[in-house]
Amino acid sequence: MSIVLIVVLVVVVVVLAVSVLLGRTTREVESARDTEYLELEGVLIRYSVIGGGPAVLLVHGWLSSSRTWEQLAGRLAQRFTVYTLDLSGFGESDKPLSGYGVRNGSRLLYAFCAHFGLTRANVIGHDLGGAMAVKLAADHPDVVGRLVIVSTPADENQIDVPTMLWLATLPVVGPLFYALGRAARPVRRSWVRPFVADPDDLTEEVIDDAGRSTPAAVSKTLSIARREIARGRLARQARIIKIPFLVVAGEEDQIVDPQSVGVWAGGVDKAEICLIDECGHLPMIERTGEFNAQILAFLTGDARYLDYARPTTKTKGVPPAEDDVVAETHYLEERDEPFVEATSADDTVDLPPPRTEPEAERDNVPKVVRKQNGRYPPRNRPTPPEEAYPATEEPGATRARRRPSDEQFLPELPEDLFDWPETRREFGSTERHQDGHSDGQSDKD
Repeated sequence: MSIVLIVVLVVVVVVLAVSVLLGRTTREVESARDTEYLELEGVLIRYSVIGGGPAVLLVHGWLSSSRTWEQLAGRLAQRFTVYTLDLSGFGESDKPLSGYGVRNGSRLLYAFCAHFGLTRANVIGHDLGGAMAVKLAADHPDVVGRLVIVSTPADENQIDVPTMLWLATLPVVGPLFYALGRAARPVRRSWVRPFVADPDDLTEEVIDDAGRSTPAAVSKTLSIARREIARGRLARQARIIKIPFLVVAGEEDQIVDPQSVGVWAGGVDKAEICLIDECGHLPMIERTGEFNAQILAFLTGDARYLDYARPTTKTKGVPPAEDDVVAETHYLEERDEPFVEATSADDTVDLPPPRTEPEAERDNVPKVVRKQNGRYPPRNRPTPPEEAYPATEEPGATRARRRPSDEQFLPELPEDLFDWPETRREFGSTERHQDGHSDGQSDKD
């Protein structure tokens, strides 16, 4: 028995030792081209620059990389200069043992903007990358001109990490679980499956990016960020932001509570809220058309972009909820004229005017939810027909007697139905005489 116990203890010690060693592993970029990598804060960072025009900086979130923004970046590049980067510890950037969290990430973003001389840039951040963008805008208001955060928690209790992924973030044994996920694709897929509302929207890039980090980067980024946003610290700091601010979330997000949008926008004067229905934690992948349209409309101030959003086939023809304030959208497939892509870097490039449709056709147009100023605007409900509510009668008014129909007519009643019987009459007369009152006396009185 003692030998078995010794063997078990040895195995446990070996496993823990391996886990600790895995947790202290780092990864550096083996080869780098000057056009794609930049050394910031002592870390080699992969980045890309495409397009031309006003600057837009895209910041990815936890357990992902800049590949998350591929579709949005390609769309924005037609009008903007789009900068993307892999944060320290993720994607193809260096993965040191330290330097993680919201504050360190914000410092990295500031160094990146300073290197390229970016001022009044449009910054879009996802997940914890959104928290870094908020910190950047609060600390350096001259750097950020417009701010968009997507699926970003405002407090630590708004983060819900899947169980399988939570095991990979534990101290001591977490590195072993993360190594298992990197080696086994089904495990890695189970990590990110809750990131999307529909499993068909889970892309290969999302699954692969989950295994391209290190145990230290994954666990420290999450644990440090939790402490930094705890008790609404960062949300309170966001109140000093005076720039246009858009908060986007998927209504079916299982990773970050969608109610966080109200916390972020509640203290910011120029805040807008966009909730996308039937969407999880990755709206830029799950609902690309609606998401891109909302971003372009916000960055350019041109709401006509919302006319070209492409909701998924799941919501095509489905009417919105009664409580939703919506902006109408039209499908490209339903248009007679082709959609003209904006290729100029000028912000004033013209868009084709929206097609006018009869009211009967517009009733079936799918909807995109958009709420402003951190609250719901007044609902414009149609006036109900007069027949729905009966007219209110004035006090003292005489009510007209309705003539009953033949079916409702009562049978003829006998004439003496309400006559008192003789016994009752005699009893009433005797009762009055006992009280000393007679009919004649009453009349005299």
